Amino acid sequence: MGDDAPRLAGRERELAVLSHELDAVLHGASRTAVLTGEAGIGKTMLMRAALDRVGDRATVLFARNLPLTTRVPNLAVRSLLAQAEGEHGAGAAAVRLPAPVRLDDAVQRLLDRGPVVIGIDDLHWADASTLDAMMFLTGGAEDRPLGIVATVRAGSGRDVDRWRADLMRLPGTRALEVGPLDRVGVRDQLDALLGAPPHESLVTDVMVRTGGNPYHARLLVAGIGPDATAAPAAAPDLDTALLQAWSRMPEASRELTVMLAIHGKPVRPAVIAEIDPAWRDAERDLRPAVALRVLDQDGDGRLWFHHPLIAELLVASVPEFERRERHASLARSTALAVDSGLDDPDLLVDLADHLDAAGDAAGCIDAGRRAIDRLRGVDDPTRLRLARRAAQLCERMPGIVDDDDRRALLLDWAEAAASMGEDEDEYRAVGALLELVDPDADPSQTAELMLRRLRLQFRMGGELASIADARRTLEYAANDPDGRQYALALSELAHAEMLAGDPACAAHAAEALERARRNGDSEALAYALAAAGQLAAVSRNLPAASALARETLAVAAPNGHFWPAALACFWEAYSMPTYRRAAVRLRELRAQLGRAGAPHRITAALAATEASSWLTIGEVDEVRAALRFVRAEHPPEYLDLGLRSAAALMAARQGRLDDAEAHLQRFRELFTTIPSYAVASHAVAEATTWIVAGRPREALDVLLPAIETHVGTNGTEWLVPLAARAMADLAGAARDRRIAPDDVLAELAAFRDAHPHVLARKMGDSYAHDLVALDALYDAEVARARDDDDAFERWVEAADRAAAAELAWEEAYACRRGAERGLARDSGSRRRAVELLRRGAALAERTQAERLAGELESLARWSRVRLHGDDEVDDEAASDFPLTRRERELLPYIVDGRTYAEIAALLTISEKTVSSHVSNLLRKTGAANRIDLASLVRRRERSA
Repeated sequence: MGDDAPRLAGRERELAVLSHELDAVLHGASRTAVLTGEAGIGKTMLMRAALDRVGDRATVLFARNLPLTTRVPNLAVRSLLAQAEGEHGAGAAAVRLPAPVRLDDAVQRLLDRGPVVIGIDDLHWADASTLDAMMFLTGGAEDRPLGIVATVRAGSGRDVDRWRADLMRLPGTRALEVGPLDRVGVRDQLDALLGAPPHESLVTDVMVRTGGNPYHARLLVAGIGPDATAAPAAAPDLDTALLQAWSRMPEASRELTVMLAIHGKPVRPAVIAEIDPAWRDAERDLRPAVALRVLDQDGDGRLWFHHPLIAELLVASVPEFERRERHASLARSTALAVDSGLDDPDLLVDLADHLDAAGDAAGCIDAGRRAIDRLRGVDDPTRLRLARRAAQLCERMPGIVDDDDRRALLLDWAEAAASMGEDEDEYRAVGALLELVDPDADPSQTAELMLRRLRLQFRMGGELASIADARRTLEYAANDPDGRQYALALSELAHAEMLAGDPACAAHAAEALERARRNGDSEALAYALAAAGQLAAVSRNLPAASALARETLAVAAPNGHFWPAALACFWEAYSMPTYRRAAVRLRELRAQLGRAGAPHRITAALAATEASSWLTIGEVDEVRAALRFVRAEHPPEYLDLGLRSAAALMAARQGRLDDAEAHLQRFRELFTTIPSYAVASHAVAEATTWIVAGRPREALDVLLPAIETHVGTNGTEWLVPLAARAMADLAGAARDRRIAPDDVLAELAAFRDAHPHVLARKMGDSYAHDLVALDALYDAEVARARDDDDAFERWVEAADRAAAAELAWEEAYACRRGAERGLARDSGSRRRAVELLRRGAALAERTQAERLAGELESLARWSRVRLHGDDEVDDEAASDFPLTRRERELLPYIVDGRTYAEIAALLTISEKTVSSHVSNLLRKTGAANRIDLASLVRRRERSA
């Protein structure tokens, strides 16, 4: 570590923790550590030291983020890719992949040779794409030897804080707060810096004046001897100390470094000299900055500041009006370089950025358009940023360009957004274009833009297109009934009618397909085929839906019409007879679209639906794989909504309530108003969380409004059984308190009258057989609430129906309820109850439902049942059951049917304490209530 040793003094504990994480990587585990602390606290040095320790046993990659990286999107990812792919680079197919997927593939190739450790510095300056890439890498397989160490400045902002919170929910992740040094740490640092033990008065002085910030301490004592008893009286604060070396440089060097800081990104001295002849000696003038470690020079010869705080301080030291002047100067210099014929599109981008910062809106727009023209046909985030800014400048400053130029700028924005798959940007650009069009003078253009906006609205997850909107679009397209727009508008109308259940959809879908085939336009034909495929799927015609999906793909994919291709994939999957077949087919189709060049947002939408299907049947590893694919790029809001609901539901079903609540909280932050199509699925996730947490009334507060407002979308069929489960839990809790559950049973009776069966959603066949299983579950919950004699048989039927439908979670739950009922209450059902118990335990293990597995294990031990093997009775189960002394004292009183007040008086404890002990007993034994617990105890005593 050499010169870094003094700065690491006092950080032995943090370095040991970080080294321990990376040692786990060397032994085959996946680990991610995020170091957080204030500026100058030593995060980067810690990371560098930890990377050095494993450098001879792992492939080490390192990248840093810089301020203003929006000018260089994915800056750190590009650096890591260059290192991971090496001199051979990437093939043509890899280049088309999303950056996180491409980076993951490149890293995986390195992992095939041994452990890999990645260091990424200053993530607080990273753009969203870089954060997505880090999340994607971290979310990979837990058994691959990949280590990631990242540094983040404290107080980085809400977006980075959310990202870090999400990251910390993944396995193998750790947050390491790097705080100020304590007195011992400051003494150790001074000892290392001075080469001798420091005077205690010096330690006190440095501690007080630096607050334990090691970088400030290093600057404070620079140049003093080992006998010093105090730091120099005039020693500066951290900000001033950082600029001390800068202030000793020649004027020309200081001027160039200020311009470099304002420029905002690394640059080679030769490029500086080419930009402005006045800087022809830039390489010579910047040597003092490198010698004094104000600047560092990387392997490519680019210069940037040794400590990022220096750049921030230099920019902040320049008054706003002067910064604008300097940006104007940089713009003039850059314009000269451009005019001299330098063939570098980055210069045009720099020119537009400097003109914008200088307040020259017209010049910014002109330079931006020139840069956009150079980048046309390239899916580059910079192109989209330039186009968005130019259009927004026109909006903020009316009159800066005429309507024709504004229309052209908006078209640039829409085109760039479409090529990048940025639906929100495209939607805003199309909306602005519509405001410039006179529908009476140009109905064809109006129809084109309305069609585009309707499709974007649907893709973005907004409210589905209304029949009125589709008809209005058709009216504008009617001036050319043989044109492509009329066929497209008919397809849109048929789509809206199908979603609304309007029987006119069949005729309109058929007419749209006939006109599109006659017209010959590939886009119109793709959408018409997709509408016909949707109709076949809704009509439960699997052969027709599959055939139409294949034809849609054959027409759409080669011509780049990926959204109708995705629609066809959705409808084919909806028509599948099982969720498993739907999930497998969706996985095949998204891979096919990906090979054809579909943007990630299209394939991610298919992956999100695939994840939902895998989740329904309890294939948790497949769920994680599909959700990870969705996260390969920052998901749009409607996909994030689905991700949060699915992740929360799986976490709740597995008993990970903290994770479930965290996902629900993120959902609430993102979506203050839940779109109607998402009401059911979100209600299922939230209600399941409350039920598993033992809060059934809160679950009903979510479920009952959703049942009244449901729109027949995915998840609708789970609402009614969940509501019955919540009411059964309330009835059981009342009985446990020796209170007749009359109010709850009356509420349940009214609910049953209003909803005799589970609710059905409008589309798809993969769920049809589920309705039978969920109805059986509904019946069993009602029997549990009423304590009916046939409750055991109801649970057996529910478990069997769920197994036939591949509803693994519902089957496991029904097995648990049936087992506890059969073992505690029905003496003639023990053998079948044992079978249910073992069946449920196997399902809980498969779905990684740890809480349910624990409940079933406790029930087995209390019932003296061996979960594995041929023997039914476990003679050793009684000896080590983990009950406290007080819990054992309570059991006889519970068997006798004593009230809480009576038990409290007999044991001289409070009723609240009695209630707490009883809750623990119910949890440990898996019993539903005190009655079941008493039955279990009696059966246990009889079998002892």
